[in-house]
Amino acid sequence: MFKRKSRLMMLLLAVLLVLPSFAVFAEEAYAVEIVAGDTVLKLSLEDLRNMPEEAQIDEEYIYYSKSGQKSVHVKGVSLAYVLRELAGVTYENAVVNFETSDGYPVDPQYLEDIFNEDLKYVLAYEINGEAIDNDENPDNEEIAVYRKVRQENEFGTVFKLVVRITVGEAMVPAQSEEEKPVEEIPAEYIFTDITEEFEFAKKAIQHLYSRGIIEGVGNNIYAPEREFTRAQFCKIMVEALGYEKVKYKGAFTDVKETDWFADYVQTAYEHGLFDGYGDGSFRPNQPINRQEMAAVAGRGAVIAGIVDRAKMDKFVMEKSNYLDKELVPDWVAHEVAWLEAQGVFAEIAEHYFEPKKVVNRAEAAVVIYNTLFK
Repeated sequence: MFKRKSRLMMLLLAVLLVLPSFAVFAEEAYAVEIVAGDTVLKLSLEDLRNMPEEAQIDEEYIYYSKSGQKSVHVKGVSLAYVLRELAGVTYENAVVNFETSDGYPVDPQYLEDIFNEDLKYVLAYEINGEAIDNDENPDNEEIAVYRKVRQENEFGTVFKLVVRITVGEAMVPAQSEEEKPVEEIPAEYIFTDITEEFEFAKKAIQHLYSRGIIEGVGNNIYAPEREFTRAQFCKIMVEALGYEKVKYKGAFTDVKETDWFADYVQTAYEHGLFDGYGDGSFRPNQPINRQEMAAVAGRGAVIAGIVDRAKMDKFVMEKSNYLDKELVPDWVAHEVAWLEAQGVFAEIAEHYFEPKKVVNRAEAAVVIYNTLFK
């Protein structure tokens, strides 16, 4: 009898010890944690559903898997809204890390992408009219993150089992030429991700960084593999040529005065570096490809007095060594031929130019450096 009472008391004690932890767990139950500096938000599904109408997203998202293109109807909350309005993030450029409950690694995301209105990162709480349950435990509150596809057949736009989103520190603005002497610092000391794969770009990156022309994306990361947009290439060309920025005057239908790149776009446009499209757009967030980059770099070389326009026009693709030279359009043929002859593309395009191939951040640095500073 004494043993039975003793066992009962032990069981009762164990229940009493466990109950407080369950109570705490219930209080702390949330779907996703947002960390931005000293701000920590723990958002439940109810929190997300109760956010204002301007925060809500209710639309179709396309994504790609091994079996092909798929689409889902997503309901959720704009991640950009949460970071700006709730977490108080005021800077534009930083690395953003997604952590998953199962430990599956997610490539670093970028704050400027999250704030890009075209990509629409969403904290989804409902897919095709049903609650999300990727961990096969209906009692757990769960979200998935979707973003819009940037280009056809792009993978990596769906992130499941995300439980924590951490925003890195703001990128420190580069000093002006008067404040900062041109002193080259080894790239491995500036950025931690200039691996052997990107050894070809190390000198270019360190030189342009030292001159305040290019910057990293925060947390000592350069992200050399990441694609470069038309707005970003516009900025570094304006900086490389030493132009004073002019105020944006509404030259394009898809550039607003409040956009970080607006003044750079106006400056580049007025100096004849960049053109827009026939529909009046600039497409600032569109990744720049090799032929577009060559056109701008070539114009920059003429403007900088490195080569006369008449001399550049004597270079023709018929004498090019590229095996796909017939793919280079006439409007950029002289620029590509001249840049090839100067060895500008030596590290990035050996046998094939691939004019429509999207440019990454390492290649952009190499082209600017080889064209204007080598």
